[in-house]
Amino acid sequence: MSWEEIKLQVGDEVKKLLEERHISEEEVKKVIDFAETKGEKLYQQEANRYLAKSRLGEVTIYVEYSTDENGYIVHTAYSHRSKIGKE
Repeated sequence: MSWEEIKLQVGDEVKKLLEERHISEEEVKKVIDFAETKGEKLYQQEANRYLAKSRLGEVTIYVEYSTDENGYIVHTAYSHRSKIGKE
């Protein structure tokens, strides 16, 4: 499955949060795809959720999500920009 085929479930509050943080659903899908493909994710057992991160350009995006039979439930996401070295 490619990242474009990932089915997201995003509640209204999380949609608003993503918008405020300038994180697109496309970026969320790419982070989840990277985590699921590479197995690079943390499992939060007490919450039954995963935390994944991926660097997209100069931005690192973190997504907290869980899964069910309909796809991926996005609980939150945040990002930070960083550049190391001279410009």
